[in-house]
Amino acid sequence: MHICQSCFYHTKKRLAFAVLIAAAAETAGLWSIHTTGFHPGLFALQTLLAIGAGFLWMLRKKPGRRLQLLLFALIPAAAFYGLETFTHNPLKMELSPQIINLFLFWFFYILLFAVLGNLKRALITGNLMTAVVGIANHYTMEFRGNPILPWDLRSASTAASVMDNFTYKAPASMVFTLLLFLYLCILAEKCDLKAPVLKRRAGLAAASLCLLFIMKTALCTTAFTDRALTFSNLFTQWATYRDNGFAASFIQNTKYLKIDKPARYSADAVRQEAQKQKQISQASAAQPSHTVSRAIRTNPTATDQKQQNTPSAPLSGYGETAECTVSGNSASAREARAESPNIIVIMNEAFSDLSVLHEFETSEDYMPFIHSLQNGGENAVTGNLFVSVVGGNTANTEFEFLTGDSMAFLPSGSVPYQQYISEELPSLAGSLKTEGYRTVAMHPYHASGWKRDEVYPLLGFDEAYFKPDFKNPEIIRKYVSDRSSYAKIKELYEGKETGERLFIFDVTMQNHSGYSEIFDNFPPTVSLTGMEKPRPATENYLTLIKESDAAFRELTEYFSKEEEPTILLMFGDHQPNDYVADCIASLTGVPQEERSLEESQNRFIVPFVIWANYDIEEQNALQLSANYLGPLLLKTAGLPLTEWQSYLSRLSDTLPVVTSNTVIDSQGIYMPVSSPENPAVQEALEQYQRFQYNHLFDRKQYPEDFFTR
Repeated sequence: MHICQSCFYHTKKRLAFAVLIAAAAETAGLWSIHTTGFHPGLFALQTLLAIGAGFLWMLRKKPGRRLQLLLFALIPAAAFYGLETFTHNPLKMELSPQIINLFLFWFFYILLFAVLGNLKRALITGNLMTAVVGIANHYTMEFRGNPILPWDLRSASTAASVMDNFTYKAPASMVFTLLLFLYLCILAEKCDLKAPVLKRRAGLAAASLCLLFIMKTALCTTAFTDRALTFSNLFTQWATYRDNGFAASFIQNTKYLKIDKPARYSADAVRQEAQKQKQISQASAAQPSHTVSRAIRTNPTATDQKQQNTPSAPLSGYGETAECTVSGNSASAREARAESPNIIVIMNEAFSDLSVLHEFETSEDYMPFIHSLQNGGENAVTGNLFVSVVGGNTANTEFEFLTGDSMAFLPSGSVPYQQYISEELPSLAGSLKTEGYRTVAMHPYHASGWKRDEVYPLLGFDEAYFKPDFKNPEIIRKYVSDRSSYAKIKELYEGKETGERLFIFDVTMQNHSGYSEIFDNFPPTVSLTGMEKPRPATENYLTLIKESDAAFRELTEYFSKEEEPTILLMFGDHQPNDYVADCIASLTGVPQEERSLEESQNRFIVPFVIWANYDIEEQNALQLSANYLGPLLLKTAGLPLTEWQSYLSRLSDTLPVVTSNTVIDSQGIYMPVSSPENPAVQEALEQYQRFQYNHLFDRKQYPEDFFTR
């Protein structure tokens, strides 16, 4: 009895902490039950481990010096394996990556020991930091399909602002991993080893920093990583982190914070190529022009239908000198207009048609107006837009549309708004500003999101409006509705000066993720039929899409009554998260890992619609990527293009789709963008990449009058 009493603490404070620790551990188990279901065996084991953590905390005996040194070696190693367990089984990693990550952890914990001067504080601090990173990485993987990347640190404020939009599930594996870290912290609490005197601590800190720097340099060197690491691919970061470990992969990615020059790049070579592109444009302009009838084609021929459904439908033919055949009630006001139209662009948050994944049945049409435009609507150009992101990173689609640059040539997971735009950059807004347009950006959410308040002026916008500028808006769920966003468009239009031309770029917020939550102000009206089990998140999403469709229809009705020529473009930024779309994608019967490149790219398709309140040539079933949408808009509006935009328009004839995931050639053949089999495609991509590098990173050596007018 005396021995037992001497083994445990008997203070009330210690006992209270023990109860608190056991209760917290048990709460994690209950959280898992609440979010993933009850499993008796797992819950019993979690409960035993929670109680065991309380008993371990009460244990009085402290390890000796040698045992503490052994713990100093074992706990960082256990923390490494715990970090990896949050997302995958680390024991399946090759030995070499495991060793590299272990050394990174040991050097890091040694640095903490030298800085904090106490083994207990060093181990607990390291464990807590690792656990927090592991949890964050788990949910980052779950919500966007990619792990935490170095450039995400610049987006921390944006991520924090939308954290409450998601449903957080706790699988049993996460609970057991958290229990592992709890045990590691309790063991660390029993260590009382002190660091040496200050002078030696400084030397130890310097040595550990030096070793970490050597490791960092090696991991950023291709010769080393090709030998030491198993797998490295910018475009499948989840696989890189799985095979090489979080720490090694994260450090390796830091080299992409600065983009290397493309092969065969020089500013002189770009200037020479730009001159060739100008000559091509001039030769094209010198050819005899032809008249394009803009009469509405109510009964397209079978040949027309075949052409419309060709994936490589070229972008040429828009914006040419046209003889308008006027129809409608306002014919007299819309005869062969010489003035340029107002241009309103709506990038609609998460707006997509999930039927591109597979056909599915619903209680009602979730986008009747868009579908009507796609099926031969008057004065409309419609099609599928391929984007580079899914489930998030809205700003990347925005970047591709406004600049004509492609995420294909930038690190996977990077966000140019955060990383690369720090000075003025030629863009669609800037070119329209040169044409005399008043350029306005608007987004009914936080100005700091993706640094839009800093980036918009650099892209040539005169004005920007954010959430505080939307007075008494309609709220759907907890976001400003599309209708209220469009009300701001109408307000700006009605308040402009006579003869003033507007370019408005509106990034909506209504359909932002967080589809599992229930809201009193948002009853779902669209139901899935024929599903094996309820899919409330998907039904909520489809109801939001129906609201967006109705709001856009109302906006077109408003402008159809206006005399000023106005052209509207609406497109989605990306499809929703996996937990919304997977129930439809799974109807194909093909597991995700077995899908072909073409099948997998269906997750990156969103609709786009160009509509005008005057006569334009209708086109349906076009397919292109977001980087080409700006030139298509300008040509449809009959506006001049910069040489850069003209180059992109011509390139779209050859490569209609270029995204970070794939390239599609004019024959509709899908190829990996990182390694296309066709040498001509490879050469075209390399030329595009050199122009983009000059545009984005070598701004002091722009070709004259190429990116701007």
